[in-house]
Amino acid sequence: MTSAFMPTAGRLAGAIAFAAFGWYFATALVPYFENGHAPSYWITMGVCIGVLVGWVVVGKRTGYGYASGIGNGFTGVFAFLFWMIFNVCVVDMLKKSLRRLYDGPMEALTDVFQLMLEFVVEFAQPEVGLIVFLGAVATGLFAEFFALRFP
Repeated sequence: MTSAFMPTAGRLAGAIAFAAFGWYFATALVPYFENGHAPSYWITMGVCIGVLVGWVVVGKRTGYGYASGIGNGFTGVFAFLFWMIFNVCVVDMLKKSLRRLYDGPMEALTDVFQLMLEFVVEFAQPEVGLIVFLGAVATGLFAEFFALRFP
């Protein structure tokens, strides 16, 4: 049994692949933000979450073949998307709460999920779907390739 942070070739390859995917995804989505202005932390957050997802989610599941690698890529991409959207919406909720736009903490917490839904609907575009699909396949195969070559 390996620990969550024990380095392997699959984890390193997954982290590198998802860091690149996170950067590309974040830069490709900048025009979809209101007035083309993404939050200042958007691209940095994409790379950081990409590294974590690649290492923890994808990297520990590598080494079982290329079909499994593609599935791991999809798992990783959807985990990446969830954490990106969740973090952006939590930051937005915190900004609103500091302006006292909520009546209480429960309203603020439930608004996070409403903001997440609005974010998904706003960014649901065919180009984004293509980036997600191709990114999942590419990152999964990349991580699997190195996990099988360097066990």
